Formats: sequence, C-alpha cells, structure tokens
Amino acid sequence: MQKFFLVLSFFLTHTIIFSQSRNLEGKEKPQQGVIKEETITKVKDTLANVSRDLKGKEKPQEGATGEGTKDDILDASFYKIFYLDGRVETVDTSLTIYKDYKFNFLRQDIFELLKMTNVGQSYNKLGYSFNDKFDYPKLGAEAKHLNYYEEEDIGYYNVPTPFTEIYARSTFEQGQILDALVSINLSPEFNFTLAHKGYKSLGKYLNTRSRGNQFRLSTNFNSKNNKSIFKFHLTSQNLFNQESGGLTADGIYFFEQAPNYFVLDNFGNQIENEDGSFEMIEYDGYLDRSRLPTVLVSESSFYSKRAFLDFSRSLIYNNEKDISMLSVGAQYKHEYKKIEYNDQRSNALFGEVYEGINVSDKYRYNLQKSTIYVQSNLNKIGRLKINLSNFNYSNRFKEYQIENSELGYTLDNKQSIFLVEFDKKFKYFEFEFEFNKSLKKSFISDYLQLSFLSNSIKNLEIKFNALQGSYSPNLNYILYRSAYKEYNWYNPNLKNQEVFSLSTEISYKDLIKLTGEYSSINNYTFFRELTNALNGEMDLYRKVAPNQIENEIKYLKIKLFSKVDFGNFSFVNTGQYQQKDQELVIDGLATLNVPEWITRNTLMYSKNVFNNSLYIQTGITFNYFTKFYADYYNPLLSEFVTQNYKEIGNYPRFDFFFNAKIQQTRVFIKVEHLNSSFTGYDFYSDIFNPYRDLSVRFGLVWNFFQ
Repeated sequence: MQKFFLVLSFFLTHTIIFSQSRNLEGKEKPQQGVIKEETITKVKDTLANVSRDLKGKEKPQEGATGEGTKDDILDASFYKIFYLDGRVETVDTSLTIYKDYKFNFLRQDIFELLKMTNVGQSYNKLGYSFNDKFDYPKLGAEAKHLNYYEEEDIGYYNVPTPFTEIYARSTFEQGQILDALVSINLSPEFNFTLAHKGYKSLGKYLNTRSRGNQFRLSTNFNSKNNKSIFKFHLTSQNLFNQESGGLTADGIYFFEQAPNYFVLDNFGNQIENEDGSFEMIEYDGYLDRSRLPTVLVSESSFYSKRAFLDFSRSLIYNNEKDISMLSVGAQYKHEYKKIEYNDQRSNALFGEVYEGINVSDKYRYNLQKSTIYVQSNLNKIGRLKINLSNFNYSNRFKEYQIENSELGYTLDNKQSIFLVEFDKKFKYFEFEFEFNKSLKKSFISDYLQLSFLSNSIKNLEIKFNALQGSYSPNLNYILYRSAYKEYNWYNPNLKNQEVFSLSTEISYKDLIKLTGEYSSINNYTFFRELTNALNGEMDLYRKVAPNQIENEIKYLKIKLFSKVDFGNFSFVNTGQYQQKDQELVIDGLATLNVPEWITRNTLMYSKNVFNNSLYIQTGITFNYFTKFYADYYNPLLSEFVTQNYKEIGNYPRFDFFFNAKIQQTRVFIKVEHLNSSFTGYDFYSDIFNPYRDLSVRFGLVWNFFQ
C-alpha cells in the first residue's frame, strides 16, 4: 500500500505541473487529448492515411482552447479501437458517473453483479440475460470466466501517435491492480498493441488470497489501398485463488453478532435478565475478519493461452465510396485452458475421497476453430456475410486410478457451423439478421436472431431484438471427474437448452433509457445442492449434481435508467424489476432465482475549480436488492450452485466517492459500504461468504498522447 501511495503521488505531482485549464471541456463530452507541438508536423504528414476509417469520416474537432484549429490539434476521437463484432470505439478521457460505475476490477458496469469477499474472486449474479449467442458449447467453470478476456474483448487499435493507458487501484491488504496498455502505429497501416493486467490481494478473510497476470498482444494491418486486412492477437492468462469455502457455522455466528454476543451458562443456555432481556457482552475482536474461521484451505487456478488471426482480401473495391464490394477471408483460433483444484488436506466438505489419493483435480481443454467467409457490401442490397467454420475440441480430465473408470476421462467432439449475417440500412431504420446452424447433431449451437434499430426521431433511439436458440449444455454438465467420489458423472443424454428471448431498448439522449427482456427457457440446466441446510447438513457437507428442468421457465426483467441535472448537481437512478414464473417439479426446487428489485441511486456534485484546471465530481451512491435465494459458490467446480434454504439481501449499501480529472488523468477515491458498521452485519455475497466491510479504495486512469 505504501508503494501505491508513492506511485500515486508521483503521478499527481507531474500531472498538476503540466495541467492547463484550456484543455478541459466540461462534464460529459469526451475531453480532447493534447498533442505536443513537436509531433504536430509529423502527424499532419501521415494523418490522411492513418486508416480507411479516418478518411473523411471524422474530422478533428476545434481545439478546446479556442486558439487551435482542426489542422494543428488532434483530439481523442482520432484514437480508435476496433472489435471483432463490428464495434468501433474512440478513446474517451472524460470523467462522468459512468466512468465511476466502471472503475472496478472488471472495468465494466456491474449493476447485475454482486462482488465476493476479495478482489480477484468471482461475482454472484443478481440478474440474467438470455439474448447472448455463441457458436459452440462452453467449457463450464463459469465463475472463473467473468474476468477472462474472450476473443471479442480484445481491441485492435489505430492511433496517429503513440498511446498509453494506465489503470491502477488499491486492493485489500498487500497488493494492487495495475493494467497498462501501449499502442503504436509503426506506419499508418500497421498497429502494434501490448497490454498487461496484474493484480494481487491478500483479502480481509482467511484463505481468500488472489493474484493474476493477463497479457494481451494485438496487431492489425490495413494495406494502403485498403484491400487487405490482417488482425492477430495473442493472450496468456494465469489466475490464482485461495479457496476458503466461506465461513463455518461458528464463523457466521460471530460475523452476524459482532460486536455483541449473548452470555451463556454452563449448559449453553442464554442468561435472562430481570427485565426479560438476555445478558450480552461486548467484544469487537471478530471485527478483525482474519479471526473468523473458514471451511477450506485449498487452492484453484485457471491458466489459458489463445492465438487468433483473421485475414481478408477485397476482390472488388469501390474507391469512390471507400468500401469493399466483395471480399473473402479466413480465421483461425487455437485456445488452451487448464483448470486445477488442489487440497492437500482432502477436506471432507465435498464428501469422501478415494482411498490413497490426494485431491489434485485437473482438466485441460483444447479448441481449434477454422473459418472461411465471403462478404459483400452493396448499398442498395445491404451487407451479407457467409461463414463456414470447423471446430475440433476436447476436454481431458486427470486420470486417477480409481473405480468408476468406465465413465471415461475425455470428452471429444468435432462440429461444423454454417453462419449467415445480413444487415441493411433503410431510410428510417436498420435491420440485422443472423442465422447459425450446426451441421452435426451432437454438441450443437443453433440460433436465429433478428434486430431492428431506429433513430429517425431526433434524440430518440429504439432497438428491438428477437432470438431463438438451441444450445448444448456446458461440457462440465456432461462429464466431470474428481478425487471426490460424489463428483464424478457422465450425462450424455442431457437435452439441449431451448431459449426464446425478446428484448427492447428505448433511450432519449443520455437522460433516460428503458430496457426490457422477456425470455422463455426450456430444459434449463444448472447445478443443484442435494444436502439439507435445515438440519445443518450443508454446513459440513456439500453434494452437487447437474440437473435439468424440462418444463418452461418464464423470465421478465424491466430496467429504467434516468439522469436529471439541476445546476452542478445530478441525480442518477437505475432500477430493475424482475419476475420469474416456473412450475416446480423437482422436490419443489425453484431455479433461476433472482431478487425482485435491484436499485442504484447516485446524488452527485460536479464542478470545474481552480481556474478550470481541475474538474471534480463527488457524491454518494445507494445500492439495494430485495431478498432472494442466491446461488452459492462451489470452489471445486468453480460454479455457482442453486439452493433454496437461505435468503440474502435486503441490506442497504452506501458508497461515497470523490473523483477528479486533470488533463488526461482521472483520480478515483471511494469509501465503499460506509454504513457497514451501523446497519447490521447481515450482508452477504452468497449464503457462506459475507459482502465487504467498509473500505477506502484509491485509483487512477492515466492516458498519454505522445
């Protein structure tokens, strides 16, 4: 922590020295990057050829000072980021409440996620979305993948001058998070980007230490005539966690009662006072969370490497409109994953271990995907893309010399996918169509998606999406092998999960946004807890098995976002209502459990100070969700498990924040859960793991435009 403060002081000292009030531009507009004078001449010579997306599409805005012109000052909108799904973003150095919502470990808005005890652990879900699509069955271990960089998360940059971004934030005890990115265009056509995220956090509770390293390399090349396009990325990710299994029954008692406890007599009964109350003693020792006993002393890790490349060549190119009329391309992806769980004590929490074996579960996943595609882009007809992909993947478990070996240790499959994408812009709306079909019967991923987008009414945008899909269950539902006897299964007859989803979004400027989703799910597949918490069995033993609900589940959620400004104050509200309709068929077990209401409300004050050289925002955020039967985290499977025995929720959380921006540096200071000590110790992330106590977090995001 001391090193972090020294680094933070160094950053702020240099930032304040070079800050200039003329480079600030208010609250929510992307504020403009400032380029050194000695680079302006060089940039002017190459700017016209930076990329095809910079030609005539976005002109440089007027300089923020009013002194420069669009010929001698570049702004951040010239620094572009391209993604495989077609998204194009620009570097945004502004400071808004949305940046505050995204200043977390995942660097995204986590409105529907609930943080676990320590940084670098997983997140519990408060809501679901069933309009996502994927083209091959997932591996599983979903809790490990929330912080995993998938191929669609990798950006391909195009920058007129070297660009650097540094993200840093404090963690809990003995650690920090640092995510650094450097992007350089070695020529107007060729970009090279390196990024690395490293973190470490000891945590406040026993056996919750986490650490990780996530390296990303991406490069892209556009030929001078824009007929050849090449993209490549390489990732190496290594995530490690100590696994506590949550608090023991005694640990939960001491957590909830702190700092006052009932005095017991020699027979273990509470001592009653004359007024009818029970005698209590005050002791705050368990506010030191490292004294609370936990269930496990084990470790888990997730290691992955991926190489991806995409090459396309234009056969017919329209130079006047600067678009490719017809092109062909190929993609290749190789991905390797290794997930391990080690417990040298062979704790009995997950049942009996095979005799003579130390718990050291391991499985390796290999995926190879080859794709060829043809794409046409005709203004009057629209854009059409046809893909043919071949998959070859296997999931191999560590082979123990145990019984039940007839289950096998490997799950292999080969599959071919045919994909058609079409989109067309009409006068008043844009239409998109996507059809994905598996050519073999096993391990399928079929879906049909229709989308409409209209912004014909000024400041009003309307989106509509319909999706129907059929997906094979995750691979760990089908086959799983472990040193624990109860965690070995092979379920080749699981049915495909059927989904029908309708979603819509209506937004007016940045002031109000209404979104809704209605989904119908058949053959919903999940992990179910088989022990009983009512008699205390689940405190000592947790038995999990895959389950599938064959009848229909109906899920509805409606989300409303609004932002109201009055002077320097802003009131930002996000509320979500959820309803689930399900016929109970498996011993009355309810699945897909969600809170009925989730809300987040922020009252904020924003202002330029010190002669407009510093922009600040400060305020308080209130978070709340109603009680529900939350899934709990199972570290052996790296999955969340459905239970109907204990509810969590109905506790308020207040966060105070103070954020500041000087040039391209944004500083974030947050007091998280400041009410934890006076609203009761009943806050949980799942039924065994408490939510975080009051903590003070520091961090910054620093951009360099060289």
